[in-house]
Formats: sequence, structure tokens, C-alpha cells
Amino acid sequence: MKKILISVVLSSVASLSYATQQAFLIQNSGWMEPFYQDSNSQFKPLINGVIQTVAKPDDKIVVSVFNQSNALAKSPKIIYQGAGAQPMLADLQAQQIAYKNDKAYADTDFTEAVVSTITEPFAKQSGIIWIFTNNKNSPNNDAETIARNKEFYTLIHDNPAINKVLAFPLKMPVKGQHFNASGLMVYALAYGQSAEKDLNQLVESGQIAKIFTQQPALLKPLDKEPVQMIPQGVKNSSSIRASLSQDHKVLIFDLEPKKVVPEIKLTADLKNNFYPYNIAATKVEAKLMLANGQQAPIQISQTQVNLLTKENTKLEFNLPIPADVVVSPWSWTAFKAMGKQVIVPAQVQVTLYEQQLTLSDQFKQNLHDLFPNDPLSDVFVAPSNIQSSTAIIPVQFRLQYPLWSVMVMMAGILFGILLLIFLFALLSKSKRYDVLINGINKQSIQLKPFSTQNIYGENAKIIAVAKRGLSKPTLEILDKDIIITLR
Repeated sequence: MKKILISVVLSSVASLSYATQQAFLIQNSGWMEPFYQDSNSQFKPLINGVIQTVAKPDDKIVVSVFNQSNALAKSPKIIYQGAGAQPMLADLQAQQIAYKNDKAYADTDFTEAVVSTITEPFAKQSGIIWIFTNNKNSPNNDAETIARNKEFYTLIHDNPAINKVLAFPLKMPVKGQHFNASGLMVYALAYGQSAEKDLNQLVESGQIAKIFTQQPALLKPLDKEPVQMIPQGVKNSSSIRASLSQDHKVLIFDLEPKKVVPEIKLTADLKNNFYPYNIAATKVEAKLMLANGQQAPIQISQTQVNLLTKENTKLEFNLPIPADVVVSPWSWTAFKAMGKQVIVPAQVQVTLYEQQLTLSDQFKQNLHDLFPNDPLSDVFVAPSNIQSSTAIIPVQFRLQYPLWSVMVMMAGILFGILLLIFLFALLSKSKRYDVLINGINKQSIQLKPFSTQNIYGENAKIIAVAKRGLSKPTLEILDKDIIITLR
């Protein structure tokens, strides 16, 4: 029943938009004794430093201590709630190990702490949950520990409402009256899509690196953005340059329209984004997708890859250049650019099939050293149901069109306008002609271009019709007995 309740609670992220919510859950159960008792412990200063580093002034902040609810007290217990990060060291120093009765320290329930935070201070709205723990989940201190560890594993990996999970294993040797510890684990859980974006921003901006100097371990998601493509060069064209944008997210190709080839033979490194996991995939596919929906397959030099955490894999990609990418220098698109770059957006999609994720040996040894015989380290075992992952890499084709074509088009447009003005003036101007009937000047007429006028004889009888085009007018003589000329 509890698993069903957890699933319902965690799948009901509301869609309303709020300022970033962040909760900081600090374990104070019995296993944490040395972190609180050792006079050299950096546990509480670390927590204060994290709060001050990652929280913005307008964030909604909750700081709680947690263990497991018992007859004496409910868990978690809020020690601060408000807007923005406040100096918390004094409040943290006042916290001590919790008891479940007069003689025994309190036990630990991770899932209870997370779910209670989401349902109460978060009010089921998206937010980031930080957990500071010695990585021991021990509800009731009995055989249920294994089951609760599995419950926490399911919460992290399988529940769709937890969008992203990072972990930071830290070396922190401490000694207490009853227990010793070698290290500390800090988890960051993003509850909801908004929190996932906020957590990504904290990582990408370098804000988290100010307090955690080592690369964070990614626990979730393990089915998207597995790799980064780092261009190294173009083999079949010296006029095409491949590079990355300043934020290292966009793959950029600078092209010269006159020297475009049917495809780009790009050499690039694939960087593993799933630290601390090595990625083995039996099949790799890639395709180019334009903004108009057009797609084209990309041939890859290797169809199987083994991506290690610390080493990139060099591959060659035959990237087709669809005809839609290279527009004519006489096109409206080139004209609008006015000699500047024309940017054609696209995407490269790279998919790894039948992927197998294994912890790197170095990280595994680090976990063993920090948390010996710790069953909760099983959260780093990748779920077996994730068989593939896809990376969507934004692409820009940048084409530099010459200014002379724009100047020619502008000159043509100007010439057309002047021609129209000339024709208009020509068409609106009248010319006077004398009408000679049988050699005698009888009358005069005025004709505009492309106009006609009747010529009258005696008794107001029409004897001819004068017609003018752009040049000299012509006469249509109706009375053949009369000689009529114009001059």
C-alpha cells in the first residue's frame, strides 16, 4: 500500500509555475553520530556552504533534519523555511543526533523524508531536494533495511516524477563515540521538469562546481543525452569549418555556397555524458533532421562503441547536405541577409541501441573506500530496463553569401523602378499634330501614347481615326476620296 501511495504522490506534479523550490534534508539518525560529535567535522559547514552557493535570493528554501518518524517525533523536522539563502551555520550547529526512545538513537527512512517534503513544504510543486547522508538507510534497524534500500532505488530510478538525480560522494573521515565514517554522500533530486532545468542550470553555469570540485555522478536520466559530439575536422573540404558554440551545445558548420560538397566527412569525438558509467552499445545510428521535417541518414565509421568515462571515442560521420540547406545567392533568403550569414538550423540525432552501463572501476573503488559494505551503493547499479538512449545535438549551417549579388539585385530593382517612372511619364505626355486634309491645314489634335482620336470633316462627319502607340501615330481613313496626313 505504501508503494502505491508513493507512486501516486510522485506522479502528481502540478503544472503551476513558481520560483525555484529547494529543500535541504540533513540526516540526524544514529549512524550519523560521528559527523555531529567529531570536533573536526566539516559536515555542518559543508551544508551551510551548499545552501549559500546554490540558492538564489528569490528561491523558496526549506531546511530540515530527518531520521524516521517515531513516538517521540515526526520526521523530517523543518528548522528553516523562507525566501532566499540565509546564514544557516548557527541553526545547523544547534542540531544533534535524534533518539527514538530514552536509550536508542533514531533510525533512518529516506523515502519518508523525500515524500513528506514533496507533499508538505513543496505542496507537490516542482523543486530540488538535497540529501546529506552517510548513505545508510536503516528504517527500524531490522531486516526491512534491504527492502527500504530497494524502495529508495525504485524512487530514484523508476518513478517518472523524479526527473534527474545527481550524487556527490565526498571524503570526510570522522570519529564518534560509537561509530566511525570515511565519507559523506550528497544527493540532488529534481522533482518535476522545472526542477530538472534548474538543476541543469546549476551544473552548466559552474555554480555547483564552486562547492563540489569533483564531477557529479549521474544516476538519472540514463536514456537521454548519452554523448556529446566534439568536432575535430572535415576530411573532404578545406573550405568547411566545424566547431562548437561557446556553450559547447551547438555543432556549427561554416560553409561557402560556391564550394559546398554533397556531404561532410566529419571526424568527431564522442564524449560519454553518463559519468560514472562506461557505455557499451552494440548498434549506433545517426540522422540529420532539418527544421522543415526533412531527414537524412548519417553514415558512421563504427556501428558498435565502447565509451569509457575518461576517454573519448573518435568516429567519422558522413553528414549529407540536403539541397534545402544551400539557398541560391539570388534567393529572397540571401537578399534579406544583406551580405550577412544565412543560418539554417538542424539537428543531429544519435541513438545508442542495446546499451550496457557499468560503473567505472575507479568510481566503484572510491565508493568502496568511502562506504565499505554499504548496501545503499546499489543505487549506482543502472536499471536493466533501459536498453537505449538518444542524444539530440542542435546544428547550425552558416553560409556567408557575397554582398555583390545583393547589390546586383538592388540595382535591378532600382532600374525597374526608374523604368516604370519613365514609362509613366511617357504615357502621360500628349503631343500635338496638325491635320492636313487634301494638303490644307484644317485642324490640330493632341494624342497621348496609346490613345485614339476621331478626325471630322464637313457636317461633323468622321472621316478618319488617328491612333498613337509609343511612336508616330497612324491613320485609319474612312473616306477614301480624301487625302489626310498628319505632321
